[in-house]
Amino acid sequence: MVRVGGTAGDQEGSWAMPTFDFRGTAIAYDEAGSGEPIVFLHNLGGDRRIWGAQVAALRGTHQVFALDLIGYGESDAPDNGYTLENYVAMVEAFLAARDLREVTLVGHCFGSALALLHTRRHPGRARSLILSSPLTPATLRPTRTGWAAVLGRNVRLDALLARVRLPGPVAGVIVSEQLGAARGTDIDEVVAHLRTRWTEPRRLMVTAAISREIPRLAELDDFAPPTDFPPITTVWGARNRVLSARAGAVLNRTLRPVRDIVVDDAGHLVMVEAPDVVTDAVRTAIRDARSIDS
Repeated sequence: MVRVGGTAGDQEGSWAMPTFDFRGTAIAYDEAGSGEPIVFLHNLGGDRRIWGAQVAALRGTHQVFALDLIGYGESDAPDNGYTLENYVAMVEAFLAARDLREVTLVGHCFGSALALLHTRRHPGRARSLILSSPLTPATLRPTRTGWAAVLGRNVRLDALLARVRLPGPVAGVIVSEQLGAARGTDIDEVVAHLRTRWTEPRRLMVTAAISREIPRLAELDDFAPPTDFPPITTVWGARNRVLSARAGAVLNRTLRPVRDIVVDDAGHLVMVEAPDVVTDAVRTAIRDARSIDS
């Protein structure tokens, strides 16, 4: 069920935000434009605002959706339910509720994993996939973030973490760790927004809870898409410190993307640091999918 209004919209004051009801949890999202549908799925610790440049560039020619995953942005953050199955089911339910078919799925990190998992179950519903820094155990393991994820999986303090608010300087370090040397036009605004998000209550609880699910993504480390699988484009920042771009190159041996894009100066937030590159990757993937269809 899709509804307009609620607490998330009231916080903005000037407009009513659409929300999608998923099993009693309100999922906030942006919708704009018309035409072939594109759905954007963000990373752990982020929200739909990371896709602002792409939404703005593509809304004139496509129907675009950018979702806040459960527990992030302006979506509800319940006490439990942070399972991989729940997130995949949320994506499936949103697409079904909007009757979105032949959709282009654009994911980042955890969002890329969700896009892959959904499409493995329903390959006929997606037209193409653009996977930015896909999260798997192998791409996470070599990094400092991987070490933190191991700690999060072994320390179950959700009730305590739900009450903890990160200090601003610590939040700043977390966001800075996601950046390389590239400088997108709106990067300062997005970085400030993400720093504020990391200081909010429940942010640590949600991320720690999801980290316990990451080992279940191991199935993606050796997933070889069948010949009828929608075409995949991968995008990595060469200076990514959150996930390993080198491990991403190994992952591509089995994913076999039709296009493998590496942005030399970008870090983890490549869509913010090099927005035009990611927007062009989406446009090219859609154009190529049209050629295949015809």
